[in-house]
Amino acid sequence: MMDAGPWIRRYPLPVPPAAPWQALFFPHSGGSADSYEPLAARLADLASTAGIRYPGRAERDREPLFTDVHVLADRVAEAVAAVREDGPLLLFGHSLGAAVAYEVARRLPDQRRIVLVVSGHPAPSRLELPDLAPRDDGTHDADERLTEFIRSLGGADAALLDHPLLRRMFLPVLRGDLRAHSRYRPGAGSAVECRVVALMGEADPLTDLPRMRAWQRHTRSPLRVHTLPGGHFFTHTHTVEVAQILRHLLTTGPET
Repeated sequence: MMDAGPWIRRYPLPVPPAAPWQALFFPHSGGSADSYEPLAARLADLASTAGIRYPGRAERDREPLFTDVHVLADRVAEAVAAVREDGPLLLFGHSLGAAVAYEVARRLPDQRRIVLVVSGHPAPSRLELPDLAPRDDGTHDADERLTEFIRSLGGADAALLDHPLLRRMFLPVLRGDLRAHSRYRPGAGSAVECRVVALMGEADPLTDLPRMRAWQRHTRSPLRVHTLPGGHFFTHTHTVEVAQILRHLLTTGPET
């Protein structure tokens, strides 16, 4: 997997010479491509790995934030198509990243050679998000409401809120991502041909088993749902277990 302009960053991990798989990681709201490098490292002997870089953060901090998941998926799909090789492709997305990865998969050809792993995100047809981005009215209360929400989910990003400078940098990015996510709706009758595997944390307040099982409506292939310990960011607290599931997928093939 080669870098593709500003959109795809290959992780600096050794690539086995015979690895047929490419694996792409789509970050959550406020997250960056680096967020999933520890998980990708556990797959480095099986796949070439890379992260998707959203605009408005990290190396792209001078660019405007995205406002529409569908437009974002258009651009990412173009970048993926430009570097996609002949082998199978794994797309892993967590929370917002799951919605983006799903929309990217819909835009790619040869979907039967793709495995889509959607983590911490209900099926698009069952998306019932709360007001994730309280209105930014310029008041201290608006920032506090958003901060309280992020703290309630836990995860590494919550620690950024303890530093005043990082907090001022992080909150606008997070608010923009959450606003775009809350406005996202799938196209009518949208579905993919590829296999979909759904992961959820048993204590995640943003998902439940019925809404995760509803991902079956969005794929013409069999769905598998895994429930793991932890809350919304179980991918960070139970990286080993998540990696085991992904490694199984990489060793059994896209149509198993």
